This record gives sequence, C-alpha cells and structure tokens, in this order.
Amino acid sequence: MKYKALIYHAAKNLSFEEREMPECGENDVILKNVVASICGSDTDTWLNGGEMHYFPADVEFGHEVSCVVHEVGKNVKGIQVGDRVAPFPLLTTPNSRKAGFLGGFSEYIYCTNASYDYNLFLLPENVSDMEASLIEPMSVGIRGADIVPVTEKSIALILGAGFVGFSLAAALADKGVPRSNITLVDRCENRLAFCRKEGFNAVSTNQDNWQQEVFQYTGSAYCVYGPGSNADVIYDCAGSINPNSTAPTLMEQGMKILKYGGKMVAVGVHRRQVNINMQKLVFGLQDILCGSGNTKNYFEKAIEILASKQFDFEGAITRSYKHDDAIDAIVSTCDASSCIKVVIDYRK
Repeated sequence: MKYKALIYHAAKNLSFEEREMPECGENDVILKNVVASICGSDTDTWLNGGEMHYFPADVEFGHEVSCVVHEVGKNVKGIQVGDRVAPFPLLTTPNSRKAGFLGGFSEYIYCTNASYDYNLFLLPENVSDMEASLIEPMSVGIRGADIVPVTEKSIALILGAGFVGFSLAAALADKGVPRSNITLVDRCENRLAFCRKEGFNAVSTNQDNWQQEVFQYTGSAYCVYGPGSNADVIYDCAGSINPNSTAPTLMEQGMKILKYGGKMVAVGVHRRQVNINMQKLVFGLQDILCGSGNTKNYFEKAIEILASKQFDFEGAITRSYKHDDAIDAIVSTCDASSCIKVVIDYRK
C-alpha cells in the first residue's frame, strides 16, 4: 500500500510523493491524519529553510495534528483501531528532534512504542478534530504562561497575538488572571479582533505610540528607559523570522517598557539577533526567562482547556484546505494579515 506524503526539500521547495506504507511493528501503531494545522516553524521552513528547526532535506513534515488509529501492533494494549487521538510529537519517535517532521502533512504517521498518556492521547468526545489539531501549539502557549507564577492580581502584556499568543492568554485566564488584566499587541487586525471577542484587551502596533494605548490597559510604571508599562510580565510570542529585517523586534520594543523589577518571558522563535542592553537590564532588576517548547503535562493541559469550552479555539481557524492543496495552505499562512490559524483537512 502506498500513501501520499508532502516532502520538504529546501526553502520554497516542497513536493508530493507516493511512499510505501511501512509494516506496523508489534509495539507500534499507524495513525491516519484527520486535520493538521500549520505551525510558524512550518512557514519559517518554507521561507528560510528548515535547518533552524532540525529539518534535514527530503523528509515528511508537519506536527500539529489530530488522527484516528489506523493499525495497531500485536503487543499494544488499550489502543483500538478507530480511536481519535492526538500524538505528542516529542515522543512519537525515539528521536525527539524529529518532533517537527512527524508527517502531519502526509496521509499517515508512524508512532513507535505506542501508549496512551505517553505519546498518544485519547480525545474527549466534546473536542472536535479541528480543535484537536491545535493541541500542540496550545501547549507551547500554556508552558509560556507557566514560567512565572501569576495570581488574580497579575497584569500581563503579550507581544504577538497569533495562535500561541492567544493560547498563552487563555492559559493565564485559566490560572485566574482576569481577562481585563491581559493585553495583546499585534500588527494584524484580524488577530486583535479575535482576541477582543474572547474578552482580552488588544492594541495595534501599526499606530504611532502604540505603547501609550498599552499603558491605558496595564497602567504605567517606572522603567529605566522612561515611562513603562505596569505589567508584571511581558511575554514575547512574536519572535522574528525575517532574517533581513532591520526594524526593532517587538521583544526589543517590549524591553523598553518593561517596568523596574519586571519579567520578560521569551516564547517566540527568533531567526535574527535580538539586541538587549545588559546594563539597563541589570540596573532595572529585570529578568529574561525562556518559555518556548512543551512537555507532556502541557499537552494534557491543552486537552483539558479545550474540553472546558472556556474559549472559542476553533474560531481561530481562519481557513481550511484539502490535502492536495497543502503547499498552497503553507504559503498562504505566511501572510499573517489574512489568517490566524490555517489547517489541512483530510476529510475534504
């Protein structure tokens, strides 16, 4: 039996290939993809190449996916053909560096040493296939929200209102931070409108002195650079994937309004150097912490938040494409002004 696979070769060089279905090992399962969502690392790979994300040439890729179990090895216990599942990328294969190129943009994924609550998670009935394709990026935002302890009195500023930024905001709200205490900034109005609909504050960085509007929501406080935000934590979920840009990153701009004693949590991926004034950082008693990535417990927490129905995560899906149009889907996702999350729906 052959299956259709989307293959990464190099920047702006993808192709479909027919590959032979491997025989299912006795401890393994084969998963049939149902919905795959497109990660920022996938668009960065299309634009700039996959080396930064550990992609070698000529591999299947895609890792944000919901599946059904297609075949089960004879030694696997408790997993049934037809079960709706989400694979945890870091443990789906023995090589954690393959997490980014599992094969979510192919028809099937091979999962080794398959076990529930280890590398596969059974989906609750009230979590749709579309929602389940968002579990992995949600878990990144949830981990970012867990880096600094927060309370119901915390004030948070999130740089970047893409899906990870929104997921981080949702995770903070789930921890008890009032939505009115959470502000997201972005240049894309469709993202900001979605965040406002979900009850968060949202500010456009396209306007001059956007920081002044931020202060209206967060309050203002002393900063070593001048007027600052009273946010206890600023989360950078924007990153920077354009290696040729000379404009200041949102993280660099955020550091200039981080209050005395405030914390910056870096969640976004930066392809180019971020310039931080270390003297100001030291004199301002500020901390920079890294919060990107995920672990199994954050994957589980993402499923729990989806099942709670506190937020309209499926509403963040702007467009869906059939599998034959997966390359077009990835290219279209590069235009952040027209989408929040784009998915490939294998049921089409």
